[in-house]
Amino acid sequence: MAGGTIRYSVLVLAIFLLVTNVLGRHELEEKRRDVKHRHAYAAMMYMGTPRDYEFYVALRVMMRSLAKFQVQADRVVIASSDVPVQWVQAMEKEDGLKVVTVTNLKNPYEFQGGFNPRFKLTMNKLYAWSLFDYDRVVMLDSDNLFLQNTDELFQCGQFCAVFINPCIFHTGLFVLQPSKDVFNNMVHELEIGRNNPDGADQGFLVSYFPDLLDQPLFHPPANGTKVNGTYRLPLGYQMDASYYYLKLKWNVPCGPNSVVTFPSAPWFKPWYWWSWPVLPLGFSWHELRRSNLGYASELPLVLIEAALYISIIIVAKLAKPTCSKLCYNRRPEKCSAFMQVMLKVLVLWSMAATYTVPFFLIPRTAHPLMGWPLYLLGTLSLAIVVSSFFVLPSLAVLTTWIGLAGSLFVMACPWYSSGIVRALAVFGYACGAAPFVWASLVKILDSMQTHLEREPYYPRLGEVAQGTEFSKLY
Repeated sequence: MAGGTIRYSVLVLAIFLLVTNVLGRHELEEKRRDVKHRHAYAAMMYMGTPRDYEFYVALRVMMRSLAKFQVQADRVVIASSDVPVQWVQAMEKEDGLKVVTVTNLKNPYEFQGGFNPRFKLTMNKLYAWSLFDYDRVVMLDSDNLFLQNTDELFQCGQFCAVFINPCIFHTGLFVLQPSKDVFNNMVHELEIGRNNPDGADQGFLVSYFPDLLDQPLFHPPANGTKVNGTYRLPLGYQMDASYYYLKLKWNVPCGPNSVVTFPSAPWFKPWYWWSWPVLPLGFSWHELRRSNLGYASELPLVLIEAALYISIIIVAKLAKPTCSKLCYNRRPEKCSAFMQVMLKVLVLWSMAATYTVPFFLIPRTAHPLMGWPLYLLGTLSLAIVVSSFFVLPSLAVLTTWIGLAGSLFVMACPWYSSGIVRALAVFGYACGAAPFVWASLVKILDSMQTHLEREPYYPRLGEVAQGTEFSKLY
């Protein structure tokens, strides 16, 4: 009886300790979540463009990279009220972000000449001045790539930005001090239509802080104190990716070389699978995503497409589809010159579709090492179908495919001494491959013409073939 009591007491004590441990850990996690930071890294998200999902992914990757650097600041998303609930929940629960929901600020410049519709809601960036819980905020665009911790930026003044352009500062990263008076004044300036050359946040802020170019360069005080006023940030806090491509390495002397931005053409943002090896830094961004967010949303689609293309290749090899009986008629008067031209156009159009259709089917934000092999597999499968269907020489049809695959290897070569050498190598390869591509095209058209000239000897669909005396030459 005593032994049973002791065992019972030990069991109760073990359960008590286990529950206490779990509750203690839960309280510790809650305390960590409730830590009040005086500073914040913030980015905005709004809906209404064809690339909403891409910027959503880019924002999550950037914010997770900041967490990896253990920044001593909150990570905040200024999200418009129409951002999907599941996106908001993913950012809050999976990424640990604070989401601030706002109403879209009306852009009074959307009807001025030369306005780009994709900038319609960029004025939401002004909400950064309404984050009154923070002493300093670093406002970011989603196309930033962080190379190291930049918490020293919170020592800067009331407004600080980088001059990528010699005369115009860039709003992809800037430091600000939230202020109710400044925010209300900015909203008022929007209402009265302050001068704004591009109709976006860039033009508005450049107009609002016109004398920033004349301000001193920011150098963080060694004792960690904050400075007051407006300052120019060193270029190393917002390095244009184009600076890298010249020498294939960073050589920005002013600043800590902390942040890379991609203000280039919209279709060459680093999260697109085709950005690498065309632009070498695209791979760096994808490696950052792979190590932080992963590719769980794109992988199923990639596998399904790969299985589809493999199936097409198998069917094309086994079934050997051909249009010879449909395209050729034994009556010469039925095959006019117009029909011959139309058939040649159809062949050329089919070959063009071979290289364009797979491009648009691949998830845009897939990793390049998933996207490019899938693209090559897709174009290969369609090229085999075209070659078989139109009875064309296989090698001539695949010459362009081989040339494209070779160009990827030339661009991806890691041993170039500089961007100029790389560009010359790519140009030299293109010049060397062009005659082979042209010759293959000529051979395809010649093959097509040969089939058309043979057409009197082909039976029409449903007719019985003529005697062998009419086909001895073939």
